[in-house]
Amino acid sequence: MIFINDGSTDKSWDVIEQLSKKSENVKGIKFRRNYGKSPALFCGFKQAKGDVVITMDADLQDSPDEIPGLYKMITEDGYDLVSGYKQKRYDPLSKTIPTKLFNATARKISGVKNLHDFNCGLKAYRRDVVKNIEVYGEMHRYIPYLAKNAGFDKIGEKVVHHQARKYGKSKFGLNRFFNGYLDLITLWFLSNFGKKPMHVFGFLGTIMFLIGFVSAFILGADKLWCLAHGIPQRLVTDSPYFYISLTMMMIGTQLFLAGFVGDLISRSSTSRNDYQIEEDKMRRLMFAIAVALFLGACTSIDCPVENNVATSYMLTKADGSKDTLSDTLTVLTRQLSGNDTILLNKSVSTTEFQLPISYTNDVDTLTFIRKGDGYEISDTVWLEKTNLPQFESVDCNLVYFHDVVSVNHTRHGIDSITINKRRIDYDSKTEHFHIHFKAGI
Repeated sequence: MIFINDGSTDKSWDVIEQLSKKSENVKGIKFRRNYGKSPALFCGFKQAKGDVVITMDADLQDSPDEIPGLYKMITEDGYDLVSGYKQKRYDPLSKTIPTKLFNATARKISGVKNLHDFNCGLKAYRRDVVKNIEVYGEMHRYIPYLAKNAGFDKIGEKVVHHQARKYGKSKFGLNRFFNGYLDLITLWFLSNFGKKPMHVFGFLGTIMFLIGFVSAFILGADKLWCLAHGIPQRLVTDSPYFYISLTMMMIGTQLFLAGFVGDLISRSSTSRNDYQIEEDKMRRLMFAIAVALFLGACTSIDCPVENNVATSYMLTKADGSKDTLSDTLTVLTRQLSGNDTILLNKSVSTTEFQLPISYTNDVDTLTFIRKGDGYEISDTVWLEKTNLPQFESVDCNLVYFHDVVSVNHTRHGIDSITINKRRIDYDSKTEHFHIHFKAGI
């Protein structure tokens, strides 16, 4: 729940802070002063993260009991936006009659014919709607119109319960009706000619200029005809039609230039090519399935989540046959910090084991420690390799394969280490090294 404190002078913010301390699901936005309903909705929409967004005024005239019904119409009935309809209002006539006229005009101009109450604060939205419309100024009255212009035409209505105001007074004065009509005209113009102002200004300017030009031409032709036939005629400049024609030509020129300048401004706008693109539902479903399958593949051997491979060691005797180590074996690696990290800690009866390998080091240095009854023998092993990065998919983690160049070791307890398979990759069936420990120690 997101509470917007629009510069209230009471203790609203204290209540919001108390609620947020009780539940991490309650958040608040505090304006330094009163900005209005549209800025409040803009900030709320920006912070909203749910799949369905429901707005409600804080004057207690709307009932929260309506929320499940609004939510169902979005999630189950497939609406993009559902607006509440206060069919039975508890407002004075000075407010209800202008509201009816306002809504009738809004239906006519917007083309949203099925809404009786554009300005009801109780609305439900699909998340895509609030993320693709911009509510500014006092455009909160025309959110359904904004949604329709953005391509969300599945707009519905639900009759909701309306209660009389119990506390405080409305901050909206009579000027809201005049401002509302002006905003409606602005929105109509922007939706139809916002990105092509030359089509309206250029057209009107051309028509006015042609009418003025033709009128002036007729006046001049009439004057010349009278002079040619010896008919007395007053000066052209004495006729009021001359000045009307001249004025129309000037206004027509100004309108044309206004359209031209508007087109230049529109062309330089960063949003001139912003278009609402609807994703196909089946495409999204197939993408989700592909992602699921891909994530499943990322847990398999083809695209591991843990981006590492391991080296496999098999213990052998002097004749090359398989051996079993009866001593305890510990393998360490020295970190840059100087601390040792245990890679392996095997008890007796060891026949084979695996060790992790570094991603990008050219040489891995390992310490093998054998412990028996009353003795401890330590050997150092240097494994030289080349590192081969594997870009298997842009969505999988980067992995490294390795080619073994050489392996060297001290000979306190280790007799020999031979390379059986040089490529270290996902294939762990074949051991990479055969290691033979000295016997009889």
